Amino acid sequence: MSERVCLDMSHFKSVLRHLRKVDDNIILRMNTTNTAAAGECQIMFGVLQTAYARRDHDIEYCLRVLDRKIDERRAENTPSFSLQTQRRWLDGEHGVERIVRRRTLDVFRTRCPFFELPK
Repeated sequence: MSERVCLDMSHFKSVLRHLRKVDDNIILRMNTTNTAAAGECQIMFGVLQTAYARRDHDIEYCLRVLDRKIDERRAENTPSFSLQTQRRWLDGEHGVERIVRRRTLDVFRTRCPFFELPK
C-alpha cells in the first residue's frame, strides 16, 4: 500500500475489491476443498486470516495517511473537505469488514463444522 493509493479513492476501492475476492469466492472455494480433512480447513482459515490482516493493515495505514494530510492542510489553513470525506468513507470500511467477515465465517463454519475457530 502506498500513500498515493490512499489518496486516490477509486484506486483504493479497486484494491479493496481485489483483496475481498477470497471472501466473495468462499462458497466456490469451500465446495472444492475437502472439508472433511481438518488440515484443509486449517489452510483455508489461514488464507482468510491473511486476507483479513492485510485489509486491516491497509485500512489503518490509509487512515493514518489521511489524518496526517488533514493535519497538514489545517496547519496551512487550507480546506480539507475532500480529505475529510475520504476519511469518513474509509472509517466506514471497518463496518463493511465486520459484515464481510461475519458472512464469510458463517459459510466457513457451515462447511468446516468440526474446525474450532480461535478466539
